[in-house]
Amino acid sequence: MTQRELEAAIKLITDRLAEVNQLTIKKIAAQLAKIGQLNATSINRIIIMTDMGLDIAEINRALSDATNMNIRDINMIYQAALTDTYTDPRFRAAISKTPLTGAQNDRLTMLARNVSTQTATAMINYSNTTAISAPYRQAVDRAILAVSAGHESYTEAKRAIIQELGRNGLQVQYESGYHRRLDSAVRQNIIDGVKQINQNASLAMGEALGFDAVEISAHANSAPDHEPVQGRVFLKSEFEKMQAGQDFYDIDGKHYEGFPRPIGEWNCMHIAMGFDSKHSIRTYTDAQLKQWKEANATGCEIDGKHYTMYQARQLMRQLETKVRREKDAANAARINGNDMDARRACQKSINALSKRYYAVAAASGLSPRSDRLSVEGFRMVKV
Repeated sequence: MTQRELEAAIKLITDRLAEVNQLTIKKIAAQLAKIGQLNATSINRIIIMTDMGLDIAEINRALSDATNMNIRDINMIYQAALTDTYTDPRFRAAISKTPLTGAQNDRLTMLARNVSTQTATAMINYSNTTAISAPYRQAVDRAILAVSAGHESYTEAKRAIIQELGRNGLQVQYESGYHRRLDSAVRQNIIDGVKQINQNASLAMGEALGFDAVEISAHANSAPDHEPVQGRVFLKSEFEKMQAGQDFYDIDGKHYEGFPRPIGEWNCMHIAMGFDSKHSIRTYTDAQLKQWKEANATGCEIDGKHYTMYQARQLMRQLETKVRREKDAANAARINGNDMDARRACQKSINALSKRYYAVAAASGLSPRSDRLSVEGFRMVKV
């Protein structure tokens, strides 16, 4: 798959989670609307908690259904990733001369199956550890306090609660106490699984064919820690040192200092691929790698400050995230009785962030990605 095809597949998966998130906000907003009609003496916590329990059960069922459908689609993504390895030109010619044995093919299939199982287990764990009851209870407690205290407009209190829920989204709660948005956790898990299959399958294929080295993939605007090694070839023993954070040498004898972030992990976009030092030809020439490195360092100027191309790209990713969060908040306002004041406030933020996003794209020459700004169900309003 191309990167855009992978992104499109992941969006289908995260859109399902967005629907569950909107269901959650809809249920909480309806409960807060009921509370707003009461006064301090007429609030019955037992009835409220009973309603909350029924709502949480419905939300959990919807999340379970979405998770089951997502696991199915993730398996298809991983099978496509494994197929990509078989069709890689570096292996195709060798396999045509020396076909893989049944056991070797089984090993590759098992590798993809294991990653699929790991990811499916993670998806189920996410479903089970997604914090639904806690934010629901906190929203109810804040609403009851607003009614009881009478210190602020209930409309404003309810608006603030719903907006916060929209921006935070459904949250995965880890054992350490750390929270992360469910859609972000799922997205990263899928990408990590694809890279794991691509890298491990390529290395296993190389081992089956007797390859003695690995080649690191390469791309423009690389992160600084991995830029020196991208596109280079390393004997297996030296690659193992690289992954362990030790100093190492490439196949031409050039020395490199170790770095803590392994290739293919910790949000790295590179992968290691099997390589035959006797017959394979490097994918990227020294001239191409040098051109990318110089262009990255030259970078661009944004608001009077110099950015490398990698930094500019990271800035665009941050702005994309902020735009999506504001659109989530706007969706929450729409669900909350179509709160137009809140929707207009979100739209102003969206407009300002989008303007900066396209300004960064123009200054850097990087292609803007409108698909990364989209959110399921969002509708623009005039401000």
